Amino acid sequence: MSVQSRSDGVNTSLFEKREHIEKLHRTRNLLRKVQFIYDLPARLGKCIKSEAYADAVRYYTGAMPIFKAYGDSSFQDCKRASEEAVTIIIKNLQGKLFSDSESIQARAEAAVLLKQLNFPVDSLQAKLLEKLEQSLEELQLKMEEVANASADSNDPSKQGNISEAVPPTAHETSVREFAEAVRAYRVIFPDSDEQLTKLAQALVTKHFESTEQYIKNRICAADLLHVLGIIWKDVLLMDDVLPEAALPDYSLEAARVAVKQYVANAFSHLLHDISDALMRAHNKQKEGVEEDSLQVALEASKKAVLQGSMDALLDFRQLLDDSLGLLVKLRDLIVDWVQEGFQNFFGALDDLFLLLSGRNSSAPHDNSLTDGTQGEKVFAGLVLVLAQLSLFVEQTAIPRITEEIAASFSGGGVRGYEYGPPFVPGEICRIFHSAGEKLLNLVC
Repeated sequence: MSVQSRSDGVNTSLFEKREHIEKLHRTRNLLRKVQFIYDLPARLGKCIKSEAYADAVRYYTGAMPIFKAYGDSSFQDCKRASEEAVTIIIKNLQGKLFSDSESIQARAEAAVLLKQLNFPVDSLQAKLLEKLEQSLEELQLKMEEVANASADSNDPSKQGNISEAVPPTAHETSVREFAEAVRAYRVIFPDSDEQLTKLAQALVTKHFESTEQYIKNRICAADLLHVLGIIWKDVLLMDDVLPEAALPDYSLEAARVAVKQYVANAFSHLLHDISDALMRAHNKQKEGVEEDSLQVALEASKKAVLQGSMDALLDFRQLLDDSLGLLVKLRDLIVDWVQEGFQNFFGALDDLFLLLSGRNSSAPHDNSLTDGTQGEKVFAGLVLVLAQLSLFVEQTAIPRITEEIAASFSGGGVRGYEYGPPFVPGEICRIFHSAGEKLLNLVC
């Protein structure tokens, strides 16, 4: 007898036994399902007490095929008791969804479970979106806290061990919860990308609105970098859950406005410093104090011009050297803004000298720079200080500033060639050379 024949014989003799074993196996599985159905109301009750709603929904949806087939006959009582429990679960999930004491993520998870129970969650879409919109207020940057954190990060005594893990701030935790809620919302409402994009962009817009208000104060580059770092971290977090919003590109334009404002404000503060030094000399002359005060005013003004410019360049250099994604794309623009800023700054400084000397300037000017001098007698000593300061700008300040710009702020070229170079030191030198001669003629 062949091996194949023997194998066929064995299979035939074992067929009935195999059939019996498979029947017992199916019966055991069926008994397990039956026992699961009978135990379901009690299971759901335990889940309600422990608030394990995800487990409850999983149990109930798993039993639905049997209820649909036999719920009106064999398992009628179990079905009715289970449905009563599910009614309580739906009510509790709705309460969780709209409870202000629950986190955004917990409310979003409740909506997912309601959807799995075939509850008409589309009717809740507007309400849940409203909750997300309200949460934006809680995510706004609090600049007082940001400023304190920035000061601590720059203080070596408060930095601690650099290898220690830094715990997330309350803001980071809140934004992360918001991002996870947005992720869940997209799952619940797949057609909601447009609404969520507007929401995410609103978050970035509010961040930069707060930043622009913060910049109006006299802050340093490190403070600005700290704020931009927080914003960029939020942008990347939101971009991970909602790439369709293109937040990196959206935030780039807002960052461009903020950084340009920061550069312009830095030059405005520098001009005020020089004006303050000159106004002190003017006030001293009004009081009859001459020699010492004029020399002090001249030295203070020289320091304000040169050291103030060097400090500003050092500050701007931090913006160029930082590897933050937002700033890397703005480097050429920053170079142009700095060069153009110095050109405009020295033009405004020339106008200030004309005003303080009693000569008229056709250019618009900031009245706050010369408050208290309009219509007053112009003293020869102050005019002499202005003449010497003009000479200092021409012969010392401009060459030093030009050297630093060439070393650290070359390039740029974003602005059109038809506008010419943003910084023309030769033109500035000619302006102050002419101004110095005119001022000397006033006192001779």
